[in-house]
Amino acid sequence: MNMYKLVLLTTIFLVSLISSKANAQSPLPIHVGIKGGSNFSELPVTSGFNSEYAAGYFVGGMARFDFKRFYIQNELLYSEKSSKIEKTAITGSKNAKWRSLEMPLLIGYKVIDLSTLNVRVFGGGVYSYVLDENVSSVNQLKNSYTKFNKSNIGYQVGAGVEMWKFTVDLIYQGGLNNSSKDFSSKTNSYNVSIGYFFL
Repeated sequence: MNMYKLVLLTTIFLVSLISSKANAQSPLPIHVGIKGGSNFSELPVTSGFNSEYAAGYFVGGMARFDFKRFYIQNELLYSEKSSKIEKTAITGSKNAKWRSLEMPLLIGYKVIDLSTLNVRVFGGGVYSYVLDENVSSVNQLKNSYTKFNKSNIGYQVGAGVEMWKFTVDLIYQGGLNNSSKDFSSKTNSYNVSIGYFFL
């Protein structure tokens, strides 16, 4: 699946949700909204280097199917992530950056479900397609990341609070496949997001 197919499929999915909502064809509550936030990511690297978490951001849309206390949520996000990488304290550090489209598919449960407030837990998978990366700006890693994987599969777990139409989520995202074909390196990040459902 390439980037264009991913965007096309998700666009069709969101349009179908909006149409279903407008025509009242589905007995299940359907909600569509936007979200954005900060991520704090780490890209593990080869031996001889140290990696630390660095800040990035993401923004995009979300659609949710509610079924009593359970729900399924699909998202399409533009994400920019960064990881601080250093060889020694003397040589200093640089930030490796990569930009991607991410599509989480989550299943959640409302632990507290009131008319104007709910508290949720959720988890699921996430597909990401790397648009571009700047790992090669760290000169010593150029050879190691010449085969940076474009398609990546990961998982998310988290918890959130929703009041009226606003949401706040705390999320951990881990990688299931290696970022490079040459060695073991799975990215991970902590995300904080704020969202708003307009349908």
